[in-house]
Amino acid sequence: MAIAQARHRADGSKPLRVHVILWNSLGQGSIAHAITELLDNLPADRVERRLWSLGRHPTSPRDYHSPALSDLVSRALNKFGVPATIQGRIAAPRVLRSIEAGDIVYVWPPFDLPFIKRAQQKGAIVVAERTNCMAPMARDALTKAYARRGMPLPAGWFPAPVMAEEVRQMTQCDFVIARNSFVSQSLRDVGIPQERILEGSYGYSPQRLASAIGIDRPERPPVFLFVGYGIIGKGLDVLLEAWDRAKVNGSLLLAGELEPEMQASYEHILARPDVNALGFVGDIASVYAAADVFVFPSHVEGGPQVCYEAAGCGLPSIISPMGAGRLVRHEAEGLIIDPLDTEDMVRALRRMAEDPELRRALGRTAAERARQFTWPRVATELYEHFSAIARGDATPVADRVPIDE
Repeated sequence: MAIAQARHRADGSKPLRVHVILWNSLGQGSIAHAITELLDNLPADRVERRLWSLGRHPTSPRDYHSPALSDLVSRALNKFGVPATIQGRIAAPRVLRSIEAGDIVYVWPPFDLPFIKRAQQKGAIVVAERTNCMAPMARDALTKAYARRGMPLPAGWFPAPVMAEEVRQMTQCDFVIARNSFVSQSLRDVGIPQERILEGSYGYSPQRLASAIGIDRPERPPVFLFVGYGIIGKGLDVLLEAWDRAKVNGSLLLAGELEPEMQASYEHILARPDVNALGFVGDIASVYAAADVFVFPSHVEGGPQVCYEAAGCGLPSIISPMGAGRLVRHEAEGLIIDPLDTEDMVRALRRMAEDPELRRALGRTAAERARQFTWPRVATELYEHFSAIARGDATPVADRVPIDE
């Protein structure tokens, strides 16, 4: 019934109806940015979009945004510290009343299994956005990252009931979107069939980063840049240790808040004159413009937007396989390092610092490849997935096709 209803829309006689579900507030983080960029760039004449979240958009409301809770209810629930998952249960009946057979319900984390089932009972097709690896792969990677420093995983991480519920959620969904090959593998590892995994990527906005794109970077000791929350999971400890050992002629910028444990453990390195911890940066284009090399040795990622942004700004990268997403596939597109190997990072820092021609060559390649990952292109791929689902012939996309000039 659901596929039959969707086919009626896929033939062009009616727009596809897509409900995006975010049982969280629509803040200014990477998830909110990705959702609004994707929805802004879907073809409005062929897709009827509806974004449901727990609160209003804080800065730039869209006509497709429908807060699932009233302002009064939202303020009261937040005042009493009601978790987002419970708020989602409260909001669900209103959203479900708007869902019809054949609609695509596009769910983002945190996922809610009862809501997924109820949407399917109404005849909807449920597609999950898998923003990170499944828990078994993430747990294994982070266990190694913490063990490198002689530390156990923090207490309470990856409890068995939560991991089992995650598998049930993804198994229940009709399709799951994976934004890098590791996410795809983690889904297969827990039993999700390949034919239900839709491959994709995240992207970047050339307009948002215009002041950092196509600029002439001066001849100078290179500026290395890390962007993200400074935690072990993103490999900042490896980067700081390697920076201390590499003794390169250059400087290191850290854009993003630092975890207190990281600040305390690496206070002596953070205090060096060639290290500048900027904290949260609103104008991210300004730090890309100030840098010469992007460094991102993350252990667990679902396809980080920052790697696409840095590449779009023409920055060569030192990056882990997990952080590379679908952008950096081999050394001709960036230096791929083992995020558990500090000496590997030392060698990569020195190589980039000592070879300006390598930096320029990799930067040109990064900018050219990034053109395939602008948000309009990513949204077009998402629309193609939705259309294929509606036709009943959804198939995974192995990789981005070359640009047709």
